[in-house]
Amino acid sequence: MSREERKLRKHLEAHARRELRKALSKARVKDWKPPRERVSLNEDEDYLPPVKKKTRTEQELPTSAGFVAETGPGFCDVLSAGERVRCRHTVEVAVGDRVLFSPARRRIEDVLPRRTVLSRADPHNPRLERVIAANVDVVVNVVSLKSPPLRPGLIDRYLIAIGKSGAEPLLCVNKIDLLAGPEELAPLRPYQHVGIQVVLCSAATSAGLESLSAALAGKLCVFAGHSGVGKSSLLNALDPHLQITTGSVSAANEKGRHTTTSSALYHLPNGATVIDTPGIREFGLWDVTRDDLRRYYHEFDAYQCVFSDCTHTHEPDCAVKQAVTSGAIPEARYESYARILVSLGAAP
Repeated sequence: MSREERKLRKHLEAHARRELRKALSKARVKDWKPPRERVSLNEDEDYLPPVKKKTRTEQELPTSAGFVAETGPGFCDVLSAGERVRCRHTVEVAVGDRVLFSPARRRIEDVLPRRTVLSRADPHNPRLERVIAANVDVVVNVVSLKSPPLRPGLIDRYLIAIGKSGAEPLLCVNKIDLLAGPEELAPLRPYQHVGIQVVLCSAATSAGLESLSAALAGKLCVFAGHSGVGKSSLLNALDPHLQITTGSVSAANEKGRHTTTSSALYHLPNGATVIDTPGIREFGLWDVTRDDLRRYYHEFDAYQCVFSDCTHTHEPDCAVKQAVTSGAIPEARYESYARILVSLGAAP
C-alpha cells in the first residue's frame, strides 16, 4: 500500500470514530433526565430541612381553656363553657388551676401561670411539692376546739403556708356548740392579736353561718384543716343542696376520719366558689428556710434586735424575747415559732 493510500485510510477511520461519538452523544441527550435537587450545605447558604407532611392523626388538635374543678388519681374534671370534661393529665394539676386541654384527646396540655399557690411538702417525700389549691383568694383554715381538740401548731403551719401562697387567711372555728363557756376560746386570742380574721360557727346549729357566708361571698376559697373538723359539714350547712358525704370523729382517739378523699369544687348561693380538700393530720412546710420563718410571724416586725440576723432564740438582748417576757407578744406564738425553727434544723 502506497503512502497516499495509508493517509487516506487513517483519515476515513478517524472520520468514522467522530461520527460514532456524535451518534452516541445524541442518544444520551435523548434519554437525559434532570438530576434530583440537592440541598447545599455551604456556609454561605441557609439550610432549611424538608418539612414532613403531617398525617391526619399527627395534626395538632384545637385546645380549649378550662378550670380544674376536681382531681383524682391520674384524672381531673375541667369546667369549660358550662360543661364538665374529665381529662387525663401528665403534668401536676390542682383544683383551681386554669388549664389548656384538648377536648378531642381529653387531655391536659398546659397549666397556665398561677396567681396564688397553697402547697405543702409531700408527706412521703419532703423534697416534693404537693399543691393543695391554686388561684384562690381566701384560705379558710377550719378548726375545732373540741372533737378533735385544737392543734395550735397545725394552725401556725397553715398560716405560714398561706402567707407564702399570696392568699388571705381566715380561721374558721367550727363546733362552738360543744363549748362549755367563753373561757374555752382563750387559745384563739393569739391569732386575733396578730389580726387574723376569726369566725366562730357551728354546722350543727347554724350559729355564725351568716358571718362565714359574708366573709366568703363572691370569692374563690379553699377549706383546709385537720381531719374531722367539719369542713364538708360546713359546706352542707351553707348550701343543703350539696349533700356532701360527711363522717364523725373517732371516740377512741378523738381523731377525725378521712371522709373527703379528693379535692372538689362547689358553688354557693352567695357567689362564693369553695374547694373542699381532704383532711390532714400532719402539715410539712414546703420551701421554707430558717431565714424565711421570721417573715411569717408579723408580730416580731415591730421589734428591732441588736443582730440583724437574730433567730430570737439564744442571742443576747433579743428584743423579741423581751417582748414575749413583757406580754407584748403572746407566749404561745413565740413557742410555736421556736418549735418550727427546730423542725427546720435550727436548734436554739
